[in-house]
Amino acid sequence: MAKSIRKRIITVQYISLFISILLFSSSCVVQKAQRSLLNAPALKGAHVGIAVYNDTKGSWINQHQSDYYYTPASNTKILDTYVGLQFLGDSIPGWKVAENADTLFLFPQGDPSFLHPEFPYQPIVDLIQQTNKQVVIAAAQSNDRFESMGDGWAWNDYAEDYQPERSRMPVYGNVVHFYDDGKNIQIKPFTFFKNQAIQYERVKSKQWSRKKATNDFFITTQKSNAKYFQVPFVTDAEKSIQLLNDSLHLTKPIQPLHYAPLLAQRTIKTVPTDTLLKIMMSRSDNFYAEQILLMSSAQLLSRMDDAAFVDSIIQQEFTFLPQPMRWADGSGLSRYNLNTPENYIAILKQMHAKFGEARVNQIFEKGGEGTLSAYYKNFPGTLYAKTGTLGGQIALSGFIYTRRQQKLYFSVLVANHMSTTSAAVRKAVEAYLVEIAKRN
Repeated sequence: MAKSIRKRIITVQYISLFISILLFSSSCVVQKAQRSLLNAPALKGAHVGIAVYNDTKGSWINQHQSDYYYTPASNTKILDTYVGLQFLGDSIPGWKVAENADTLFLFPQGDPSFLHPEFPYQPIVDLIQQTNKQVVIAAAQSNDRFESMGDGWAWNDYAEDYQPERSRMPVYGNVVHFYDDGKNIQIKPFTFFKNQAIQYERVKSKQWSRKKATNDFFITTQKSNAKYFQVPFVTDAEKSIQLLNDSLHLTKPIQPLHYAPLLAQRTIKTVPTDTLLKIMMSRSDNFYAEQILLMSSAQLLSRMDDAAFVDSIIQQEFTFLPQPMRWADGSGLSRYNLNTPENYIAILKQMHAKFGEARVNQIFEKGGEGTLSAYYKNFPGTLYAKTGTLGGQIALSGFIYTRRQQKLYFSVLVANHMSTTSAAVRKAVEAYLVEIAKRN
């Protein structure tokens, strides 16, 4: 009997020793991977935050400066995805509509798909074209509280395609679309060019821009072989209605509406919410991100007030965060945004729990796709993530499903790197995550 007990004790001791060796070995691998990342030449002098959590085992794999604050750049769009799923329903509540005997009243709710070339389904256009009534649109709302540009945006990027203005009634994505078919330049909307003679030989292979604070467009001396590009235009309520009138060529021009009639309103839905979120995440679309934030505000507060909406959501919804966060805009263009790797782990976990793992994953970009098309192609498992890039800032947060059937949440935020190219930083992060995935 005593010999049997001793054998069991020895067996347990060997098993404990074996487990300890495995844990020590795993810890050594993680520490080695972390050192390789932190010592990468592209990250010399940079600040790096790392958080990796094994959800299958319920334990942390790695934490390095994970409660420190970083500018998350387009990782901010993870927050937009959260509120979009929370407030926008299965399809975008793009417009509210009311009518009486002779008038059709339209109330835009910030839908970025309106007259956007990317979206052929245009129910409001169909409604306008089919009615015999006078159409009036409330393209502005008196209790809205937001600026056309986000808090902390770079003022001199006003003509860059990644910084369209925000508005209650977007038209054409609030940008001018230029198409070069090799024979002609097609421009949508053409309103801004009515008084210009566009000679193809003069403008071909040239880049377009515009003057600050005006809708005066011009060709630059910079050459471009691009067949399609965009330039944002200056928005306002009257301009949006003018663009719509010019596009639809109506016998009765649409008129502005400056009050809300006491009539029952119905909601017209447009693009499936997940479709818009997927496009936003896949190409990191700043305009869609900003409009998602404003549309969510309209649903919660009955007005577009990004600051009040964010304050409300942080106090009511994001109470589970380990650290307070600073959320300044929807796109992540603002350097006022501050967040931590640990917060992103908590947000990602909550998204899976609240909205469903399969639904959330299909919205995120997969390794080898979208803005990750050059990375994680031969990843040991499956990676879903959101990138983020600003000058000196790199971010990547998401989910990993390893070949050993482990589910990991991760966030790697890099601040103040001096590498001449973000690719070198991204490759270093990729090497780190590959090693983590292999060992779990």
